[in-house]
Amino acid sequence: MFKNVRGIFLIILWSTLNAVNSLQAQTVLPGIPFQMQARDRFNQAVRQQTIHVLSAIYFSRDTQLLYAEEQILITDEQGVFQFTLGKGDYAGGIFNSLYKIPWEKLDFRIRFQIAVPPQPPITAWNYQQNWVDLGTVPVGIVPYALYALQADGSPSIKSKGRSGFLRSADSAIIKLDIPLEIDDGIAVTLEADRLPLSSPSYFIYRDLFRNQLLIFFTAPYTGFITWLIIN
Repeated sequence: MFKNVRGIFLIILWSTLNAVNSLQAQTVLPGIPFQMQARDRFNQAVRQQTIHVLSAIYFSRDTQLLYAEEQILITDEQGVFQFTLGKGDYAGGIFNSLYKIPWEKLDFRIRFQIAVPPQPPITAWNYQQNWVDLGTVPVGIVPYALYALQADGSPSIKSKGRSGFLRSADSAIIKLDIPLEIDDGIAVTLEADRLPLSSPSYFIYRDLFRNQLLIFFTAPYTGFITWLIIN
């Protein structure tokens, strides 16, 4: 029987802010770490199975595919799988490498899809014809550290930090100690407090007059906010 898989996914930040400072010193090109959970149509975890994962990067306001890659992974006993974007096989896009994307634009989104082979196996089943959409998320802080690997010299980090714990919040305010400018690059990542849990979409308002950022959530959000501002 085919499984109608839906994804509950969560970006896990492994020492994100430290990574921003240390990536430049690494000789091995970094990737973007993710941890997700796959569930079937009965809300049961897809446990200890091989899955195909397709990750695709776009500009936030464009349908032009910038970069895509595929990976073959195995879920654990909880249906959770981990992977690093940038370590898979090229699957399309105008850039043939994650590291050639113009990260200084600070305006990207990533779409995730998975295909789960049916159990028991079905003859002639083709994973390319059975992608299930997990959703699209805005790019967080970690990828923008890749910009430091592309630039001549280091980008100037104006502000970085992590908020206090938010509980069922509709919005949040990040007050800044440095002048916020119209052309500053801004990256915000939602860091949920547990797994499995999906995070809402959000919108950023740049309040230059009060020197602060306003984050508006599309649904009540519980967790933390991590931010990075570069010029």
